[in-house]
Amino acid sequence: MPPIKGLSVVRARKIFTILLITLLCLSKTAIAQTRFANHDSTIRSIAFDQRGRIWVASFGRGLWLISETDITRFYDEKAQQPYPMINNLLFDGDYLWVATAGGGCIRINSEFDRIEPVEQHKGFEKLHAIARTASGTIIIGSVGSGSAYLKDNKWVPVKDSQPVNLAWVNALVDWQNRLWLGTSTGLYATGSDISEWQPQYEQLNRGVNHLAKDNDRLLIATTRNGLYEKKPGKEPTKVAAIDGMIHFILATDRQTLVIGNKAIWRITDGKISHLENPVANAKCAAVDSKNRFFIGTTDGKIYVADNETDFLLKYFFSDNGLEENKE
Repeated sequence: MPPIKGLSVVRARKIFTILLITLLCLSKTAIAQTRFANHDSTIRSIAFDQRGRIWVASFGRGLWLISETDITRFYDEKAQQPYPMINNLLFDGDYLWVATAGGGCIRINSEFDRIEPVEQHKGFEKLHAIARTASGTIIIGSVGSGSAYLKDNKWVPVKDSQPVNLAWVNALVDWQNRLWLGTSTGLYATGSDISEWQPQYEQLNRGVNHLAKDNDRLLIATTRNGLYEKKPGKEPTKVAAIDGMIHFILATDRQTLVIGNKAIWRITDGKISHLENPVANAKCAAVDSKNRFFIGTTDGKIYVADNETDFLLKYFFSDNGLEENKE
C-alpha cells in the first residue's frame, strides 16, 4: 500500500502543479485582457475625409471611423494594421496617413477603405509627427530615430545617423519655404530639399510640443513655457497670456484654439480669452468642412461645438468601443 500512497502523492503534486500553472496563466491572461480593455483611450488626432466621415485616432484603442450610419473600428486583420497606438493622422487627398507608435506609418485609401503598402524603415516604427510639404512630400518624425520622408513608396531617413537632439520629434510644419521641426530639445529648420536640420533661436532651447501656421505667423507650443509666435524675419516672442504646457494648436479662419494643461485659450482678432465652458482633459482639436469644432480628450471623449464655444459631449469610449452620446 505505501507505494500506492506514494504514487498518489506524486500524482497529487503533479495535478496541483498543473492547476497552479493553469491558474497563473489564466490570471496573466485576464490581467492582459483587462489592461487591453482599459488601455489608454486618449484621442490623439481627428481627421475628415472628402465624404465628410470622421476618422478618430486613439492611443490604445486603434483607429475608428464615424459615418452617418455607424461607428466602426478600422482594422485589417490580414495586415494586422494599424497598430492600436496612434499619434497622428494626415489627409492628402483621398489618402489617409496614419502615424503609429509601434507599427510605422501606413497609408489608407479612403475611397476604398483599404490599406495600400508602403515600405517601412527600421527604427521608424514609433512615430509622433507627420506633415506634407508644399511640394507634396510626406515627412514623418519618430520617437527616437529622427525624421524620414517618403520616396519611391518607402521611408527614407533624412540622415543615416541623426543626433540625439533630433531623435525625439514632436511636430513638423512647412512654413515660409522652410521645414520646421519641433523636438524634445527645441526648434530646428531645414530647406525645402530636406537635408540638414539647423537649430533655431536659443530662447527656444526647450521642448516643443506642437507647431502650427496661423496666417502669417508660426505658433510654437512648448512643453512647459507656454506659447511663442514667430513672424517672418523676426525673432520668436512669448505670448504673455498663455502659459504652462501646451498640447495642441488649431488655427482656423474664425479662431485659433490653444489647448494646454492649464486652460483652453481662444485667439480671435488678436484678442486672447479663455474658453468659457472648458473641456476637461483636452488633448487635440480639429475643424470639419461645416465649421464644427471637435476636441478630443485624454479620457477618450470627443466634444463638438457648432458655434465655436459651446462644446457638448458627442462621442466616448466604453468597453464596447467608440459610441455616440445620445443623451
